[in-house]
Amino acid sequence: MNHNINKVANKVSCIIVSLMFSLSALAEGEAPYNGSRIFWDTATKVTVFPNGGYARIIQLQDGRLMAVTENNGIDISFSTNKGGTWSSQTKIVSNPSGLPECVPDLIQLSDGTILVAYNPRPTEPYSEERKFGIRLKRSTDNGMTWSDEVYVIDADYEAGTGCWEPSFLQLPSGEVHLYYADEHPYPENNDQQISLCRSFDNGQTWSSPEKVSYRQGWRDGMPSAVILKDGNIAIAYEDNGWAGFEWNFMPTISVCPLDVNWHNWWTAGDSPYRWQARNYDFVNSGIRGGAPYLRVLPWGETVLSHQSDYNNDGRQNMYVYVGNEHAQDFKAACAPFSLGMNEEALWTSLAVIDTGIVVAVAPISGHVEMMKGYPVRQLNAPFGSPVVDGTQTRNEGYYKPMATQMILGREYGTRFTGDFAYNNDSLYFTSRVSDTDQVAVTGSFGDGISLYLDTKYASATYPEDGIFRFFFRLDGTMQVMYGEKGGRTWQRKADGDTLNINYKVTRKSTYYVIEAAIPWAGLGFDTAPVEQMMRVNVMLQNRSKTNSTPVYEMLPDAKRDASWSWMDFVLLENPASGIGKVEATEPEIIVDGTQLNVINGNVISIMLYALDGRCIGNCKGRNAIQLPSGTNGIVIARILLDDGTIISRKI
Repeated sequence: MNHNINKVANKVSCIIVSLMFSLSALAEGEAPYNGSRIFWDTATKVTVFPNGGYARIIQLQDGRLMAVTENNGIDISFSTNKGGTWSSQTKIVSNPSGLPECVPDLIQLSDGTILVAYNPRPTEPYSEERKFGIRLKRSTDNGMTWSDEVYVIDADYEAGTGCWEPSFLQLPSGEVHLYYADEHPYPENNDQQISLCRSFDNGQTWSSPEKVSYRQGWRDGMPSAVILKDGNIAIAYEDNGWAGFEWNFMPTISVCPLDVNWHNWWTAGDSPYRWQARNYDFVNSGIRGGAPYLRVLPWGETVLSHQSDYNNDGRQNMYVYVGNEHAQDFKAACAPFSLGMNEEALWTSLAVIDTGIVVAVAPISGHVEMMKGYPVRQLNAPFGSPVVDGTQTRNEGYYKPMATQMILGREYGTRFTGDFAYNNDSLYFTSRVSDTDQVAVTGSFGDGISLYLDTKYASATYPEDGIFRFFFRLDGTMQVMYGEKGGRTWQRKADGDTLNINYKVTRKSTYYVIEAAIPWAGLGFDTAPVEQMMRVNVMLQNRSKTNSTPVYEMLPDAKRDASWSWMDFVLLENPASGIGKVEATEPEIIVDGTQLNVINGNVISIMLYALDGRCIGNCKGRNAIQLPSGTNGIVIARILLDDGTIISRKI
């Protein structure tokens, strides 16, 4: 059995994306950004608990959401509408005298049993009969009633030899893991390890602790465990012993093959199976902090959160990243919650619900808030012909019913959306901006939305041939800019030269809507380039009546003029046209049952995408790929041949 994990090699997962452009199009560019970015929707922010801290949420097998929090004991609450509203919080554990019950975690097991673990933490003056430990309660009736307290472990009775922060995981075999931060083995120093207890009877009894992660002289803490798509168990935790960053907590990942299951296996400080979730260095330390929380998206990508005082005047806030299926290469950092001047988000967590909605959970100023985020890897334009009138109506023809494929504006509190459609004549774009302090002035310094298009997938660092910027101003005017081959700056079209774009803007007191139809001819195409991958970025320019300096917000991790950092963008096949034409020189693509086969072609890679842009399958160097089980509806197959040809097919 080969347990070697080559981290460098893993970081190029889904490398197909970085090959999907011709060499002639490269111009001082980089490999195209790959991986999902999360669009956080501030309209979904809801109070889960009016009182509480250190909260966790899961989705139950019956579709409800269940939340748990510490609040002078342990409270729970339920939602029957995916977090829109929550039941009154109910206490299931009360605090014994001098022994607060803290930091809960919860899980629903495969047999339906719900476990809620918590951490007794004695207060001073310490006494031997009140010990740090891990306890739990069980429910076998969907949370209606709860068992007596179940003992898991005891540590010692003084801080410094205690235990902290339980975290659950169930293996496919049914075995249940409970991870926690453990000081108990080190009474003579300040060290701490991550320990594991096991249950083989759905949480009724538990094994003795085992060490799974330990850096001598330092403090591994606050674990969060998942099973990765690559077959590894992964734990995220905080590690304050990284060279050059000693005493600074770093979100850290350790892995163990599922078939090894931590038996005679633990990760030391120099283990190749331990790495920083992000690549920090002395020059560019980036965002770092503690309290990490790790989850897996249904298609295999990972999401990680932690708290940090980065760029926040010393106050803690929640940051969320998206990583690959190996729990590496975390990027697209974003803080879902906009905090007030005296607010902090502490001991935060994540949940993944439905088909991949990410729920950010943050205790803020004594209450617990949640917000939904939507991971998107690729932006799409369906075939349609919206009416360009500056209004948005349901099912007008855009990708989402209310034109919300992109939801942005969290950073400065100005929510704006964006969406696309196309027909054979034009590309359609619309955006709705929630803004009560609108500034409409002639020129470049008023409110508006910029749409950036890389029509040739140049993956460039600077504006290149085939790259456009359209600035749709609130005052109803617009500016067209474009790149030139070998250039490094934007060129401006003459005033009035708008490529025959049809543009409308509608203003209301609390929002404005822009809508535009951009002719394909102005972008250099005779008709809609259905089988051509493009890249796209959007940017809000927003200023207030009291501040002449605009603020800007765009796609997470995007750089304004560098198209390699934008998002993939594709026109979906016109359903009325059926499967796209196959030229005689192209290989034949056949679906045989649940397998896609490429006949008479030298294949480098095959990628399968759902219509929402999720990568749901990939293979390299093979002419066949299994379609994912349970796939319903349309799958987009993108095939890269050894001569650079890219074939896109609707399956």
